Amino acid sequence: MSAVEGWDEVNHRLVRTYAFNDFKQAKAFIDAVSAVCEQQQHHAELSFGWGYAVIEMYSHDEGGITQRDVVLATAINDLEASM
Repeated sequence: MSAVEGWDEVNHRLVRTYAFNDFKQAKAFIDAVSAVCEQQQHHAELSFGWGYAVIEMYSHDEGGITQRDVVLATAINDLEASM
């Protein structure tokens, strides 16, 4: 599986950590990511707090990273670039 810019492969998952200036920015980003996940019907594991957000994804049914994960990570990268 090819790498996606900005994402790391950790324990058969794509993982990316984001930094923000405050809780409100982190939550707004997570809300936007949630909408992208819902559109794609592929739901990443999302966590956030004051000044950070962490996104992890893998295809549960395949037990690892698949093309669906790469497509979602790329869409999240595009989302980040547009914000």
